[in-house]
Amino acid sequence: MTSVRGWRAPRIDEHLDSWKHKATDYNTNIDKGFPVGQSEASGTLDNIIGMFQDRFDKLHKIMRRQCGFVETAPIQHIRTRQWEYTSTRGNPKSVNLIGMVAGLGRTGTGNLRVDLEDKTSSMRIYIPSSNPLSATIVLDDVIGVTGSFRQFGGADGPTLFWCERVQMPEILHTNVNKGGAEFDPVSIAFVSDLHMGSKEFMETEWDKMMRWLNSDEETAQNVKYLVCSGDVVDGVGVYPGHERNLGGSVNKNHSYKTDMTDVYDQYEFFARKLDELPETVTPIVLPGNHDAVRPAEPQPTLEPLIQQRFNSTVHVGNPARVNLSGIDVLSYHGKGIDDIVPRMEHVTYENPAEAMKLMLQKRHLAPMWGERNALSPEEEDQMVITQAPDVFVTGHTHAHQVEWHRGMPLLVSSTFQDETDFMNMLGYRAKKCLVTVYNIQNRETRVVPFHAGD
Repeated sequence: MTSVRGWRAPRIDEHLDSWKHKATDYNTNIDKGFPVGQSEASGTLDNIIGMFQDRFDKLHKIMRRQCGFVETAPIQHIRTRQWEYTSTRGNPKSVNLIGMVAGLGRTGTGNLRVDLEDKTSSMRIYIPSSNPLSATIVLDDVIGVTGSFRQFGGADGPTLFWCERVQMPEILHTNVNKGGAEFDPVSIAFVSDLHMGSKEFMETEWDKMMRWLNSDEETAQNVKYLVCSGDVVDGVGVYPGHERNLGGSVNKNHSYKTDMTDVYDQYEFFARKLDELPETVTPIVLPGNHDAVRPAEPQPTLEPLIQQRFNSTVHVGNPARVNLSGIDVLSYHGKGIDDIVPRMEHVTYENPAEAMKLMLQKRHLAPMWGERNALSPEEEDQMVITQAPDVFVTGHTHAHQVEWHRGMPLLVSSTFQDETDFMNMLGYRAKKCLVTVYNIQNRETRVVPFHAGD
């Protein structure tokens, strides 16, 4: 396999001849990071409240320390001394607030009505529709606002808190990811949504990728790690009638030994496929919504009975914050995208990188509680993005994208599953069998296709 398509970030180290080095010449260095989804929380109301308080504290700290936005006072203080911050004779007395969005609505003129809450109290604020951020705010966001109390409709009209500015706890424009001559000239390959066990698993293309990784081709020789971002098997009972879509297909030339209706058979098959990797490539595997773990995020690692089937594989939870040869990789399967697409006109399943930008803006992978994406009330909110990663990767959507945003690459990993009946019904066309390879030294990305249609 020699067809390699290159992609250059806005800021790269062009003088570094990083692709010509062989991964075999460098040590494997992996830090799995903090485990997720393993707390003893039982889902009580106190657990849920505690998780939201932890989220507020973390994002409040980010707002103050990283974004430089400091509230004037807690909401309770502002409410009890409202007269101090009421605009008089056209002279607004501005105040900064930091709070969590507890309620949302629109006024008759299209402005955003927000119930903002902190640990002391709550109050209603209004954000003009002309503010571009008013279209991206969702329930349970933590935001900062600057505004003042104003009287509308004359002396007898209502006094409302009107916002002139909205501050998100976002990754700053000045952020720069790590890389350069002090890092090993090796690469990380990214795939996702393999769905092994499915009738639509593209085994021929997967095997072609394995042969390529074992070849002498320049990019293949440079790969040190293979990150599989969830849905590595198709699972069992994920949706009604699921069993009809499991097992071998003559059209796909599957080598399944069973009908694949046992999830352990699916993982056994996947483990043996990973055995075909060259010894120098270490696979990192996290679960997705089709894998044999709880659906609620954050998801723990696969159970020991499954892990023991694998040899050199490193198992992590979802989301995973893994350090690979000094590079901080945030890998998230991406189920939270399901809650963003219906609410944001500019975000679709074909361009999920836009959803990833919103996650970085909100500093949270799945902010909305009680929506399509189930969340677990852990002792702390492990979906908060406390520090900017060097690489941010998702899967789930069966799309493929590579973009550079706020000083880091955003990668949407490609699938190795052909279109299912459900996808065909929706008219959705997946971007299949595209392996993204990121060199951690020169920050360049190459995309290697293994499907004839790409």
